[in-house]
Amino acid sequence: MARIRQIFSLLTLFILSFAAIQARAVNFGTGLTDTEWRIDASPYFCSFYQPIPQYGLAVFFHQAGETLEFYLQSTRNLMAEGQAAITIQAPEWRSSALTDELGYTTVKDRKIPIRIETARAGRMMDELGNGMSPTLTRKAKFGDDRISVSISPVNFKQYYNDYLACQTGLLPVNYGQIERTSLSFASGGDTLSAQVRSQLDDIVTYLKEDDLITAIYVDGHSDAQGNRYDNRRLSEKRAYRVTDYLVNSGIDAGMILTRYHGERYPIATNETAAGRAKNRRVTVQFDRINDDPNDPLLGLPDFEAQ
Repeated sequence: MARIRQIFSLLTLFILSFAAIQARAVNFGTGLTDTEWRIDASPYFCSFYQPIPQYGLAVFFHQAGETLEFYLQSTRNLMAEGQAAITIQAPEWRSSALTDELGYTTVKDRKIPIRIETARAGRMMDELGNGMSPTLTRKAKFGDDRISVSISPVNFKQYYNDYLACQTGLLPVNYGQIERTSLSFASGGDTLSAQVRSQLDDIVTYLKEDDLITAIYVDGHSDAQGNRYDNRRLSEKRAYRVTDYLVNSGIDAGMILTRYHGERYPIATNETAAGRAKNRRVTVQFDRINDDPNDPLLGLPDFEAQ
């Protein structure tokens, strides 16, 4: 009987050992001698990234007008959809340091399977500066292996100041934030508020950088209070207030088409105060060349690419 129990124990150990071998960890990352950091810098975005051999890119990304985020771009996504663990681990040469956990993040079956928001992306950067290695771990897409992608801290500090310099030079807004701008006005008024002037200042800063903007459309609107003639004249005054501000700020008047519509095109009900407030507006829109091979916005990541 003792002999049978011994055989059973050995068999169990063999099965568990076999399962452990089968469910191995497949690690992707770099070491002391093969780590690279690269920066793509422009007024439109900063991309601070590390190539991960045989996997893809680990990217800290900051777009103008937005906040920092991290994403993992894969040449071939090996992780199953679900939740990947984010941990802060010691690199091989600092094995005594403690591992810390940052929770989980969603894995999608895309070329960019993982995105991590500002707070944890910033923490990952801080830990790289401390010589630690942020690591993403998830079950393999096929089989029982665990896939781990580690970001090496080697040479991080050497390039971090270049990233900060890029960050400082970013525009205050990106094109997506201004391409259809709505500027609000007080009831019966055409004065540019401090908020509107701030919005226009951001637009001017962007326009002076982006040579692919070819036309600007300024459209004035009113609510339905009062008569149609007065409303049309009021929308005209509002539109030209905006146009004059742009021109006085250095924008070419020849690029601007100014129009005014009175109460004809409401975007909300005129039966409520809140609705009328939305209708009292000037919109600013643009034509932009979208097929220029040197368009700097082509460097923006496509988070939906399969």
